[in-house]
Amino acid sequence: MKDNFITLQNKSSSSKEISLFRITALWAFSESAFGGILHALSLPFRGALINAAAVLFITLIALFSEKSKEILKATLIVILVKAAVSPHSPITAYLAVSIQGFLGFIVFYNKKLFRLSALLLGVLTLLYSGIQKIIVLTVLFGNTLWKSINIFINGISKEFLQIGIHSDLNYSLILVISYIGIHLLIGIAVGLYAGKLPGKIILYSETLPKINFDDASELIPEKERKKKKHLWIFRPTGVIIIILSLVVLLLTFIIPEYSDARYEILIMVVRSLVLTFIWYIFLSSFFRKIFQKFLNKNKSQHAKEVNEMLNLFPQFRKIVSFCWKESQSQKGLRRLQHFLSRSFYYLLLST
Repeated sequence: MKDNFITLQNKSSSSKEISLFRITALWAFSESAFGGILHALSLPFRGALINAAAVLFITLIALFSEKSKEILKATLIVILVKAAVSPHSPITAYLAVSIQGFLGFIVFYNKKLFRLSALLLGVLTLLYSGIQKIIVLTVLFGNTLWKSINIFINGISKEFLQIGIHSDLNYSLILVISYIGIHLLIGIAVGLYAGKLPGKIILYSETLPKINFDDASELIPEKERKKKKHLWIFRPTGVIIIILSLVVLLLTFIIPEYSDARYEILIMVVRSLVLTFIWYIFLSSFFRKIFQKFLNKNKSQHAKEVNEMLNLFPQFRKIVSFCWKESQSQKGLRRLQHFLSRSFYYLLLST
């Protein structure tokens, strides 16, 4: 591992600059367009995959840079590219990128423990991703949401499935711990893998066959750019919560012991609608204006780099399309693993 790290660190200065530019462009592509590609391919866990990709790209920036502050510069450029490609992305999406970059800057401040730093970045980034969702749901719906999940599981099992389950168990807590636990496992896996990247890059640079991607046909359709922002109520999570609320509300009429929760659920729904109204009408526009000033201040300084990166995106899409077509001989998780790994290394190493 140490020899591999030294081999990559000893690359020429110009080669390092090219590497840093391409890695930053790939991170920007991942944040701006890769989500749309994964959606077009109907791949699950898109958010976790994009966060995992960010861990890999930040690790590579740390590997090829002289100082960890290069990660902060790359983060700024990624935000500028994302704003250019997806101007209607929510403020929270830019916040997530900023936090990823800041975590990278902190953990790679001293690169002597490269593998440990990569592992820490993977764990912290994916944990943040999982915990953020739980916090947002709790703020929006309150603790009644988790109480409703308990009522739902208990009520459905008793009245409809005719099975007796332990009513004292906190099923919502089990659900939350499981959700965060999955993110933690993904974080550990991607962190361990990121720590092995120096050796992996050398291996793939010597073994990947050369391909002319200019001749590759584009298989994945462009993501439709919808100017309308969808409120939470129209998103999958929102639809599930609304259906859950209606079912639990029905159960409060059927099962007398849950009747006290009836008004809590109504208050929960009203609360979420009021908070959504306040956020979109007042707070979101306020924060977006501040964010826009920040973008305008930095846009001209990095305009050339942003434009050059945007020009690479069509080529990146061709590579991803080729790798998806190439992986069709594999099935299930094996195909996903083959597609993601081949895409990553071809995107990184192809010229």
